[in-house]
Amino acid sequence: MSSVSYTESQLVNIKQQFNSMDQDGDGFITEKEFIAALKNANLDPDEYDSQQFFSDADKSKDGKITFSEFVSACHRLGLGTSAPASGRPGQKDDREIDSIFKTFDIDGNGTISAAELKRTLNRQGEYPTDAEIEEMITAADKNNDGLVDRSEFARMI
Repeated sequence: MSSVSYTESQLVNIKQQFNSMDQDGDGFITEKEFIAALKNANLDPDEYDSQQFFSDADKSKDGKITFSEFVSACHRLGLGTSAPASGRPGQKDDREIDSIFKTFDIDGNGTISAAELKRTLNRQGEYPTDAEIEEMITAADKNNDGLVDRSEFARMI
């Protein structure tokens, strides 16, 4: 990975951004996925010189950005080193919350189950035990239905 030091919170934020761009969940961001992510965020890919960013970030020149390459690119751009993307420390705007929530809500039914949480974390390289997953769900689940809905999720992050 990069020689840059990030806090755990910063790395989680960067990983969430990476996963939201990795639309097919294969662990890589293609240029097509990167441009789609910019458009989904209502950003003009041309204004951000997306081709140049992608070319610079893709150190292995295989047409895909790995998480390690993404972390290095974030450092070069000064991303992930201070405030969250919303620019408001400790707060995320609705678009950020929706993007992160959709990463976990695999079946798109508006809730996150224990299985979805575990699968998403596993895709991110984290392997919590079933007991740890249950603790996470219980901590966020305010209406005690065994699922985390968007409003519960928003309060948690």
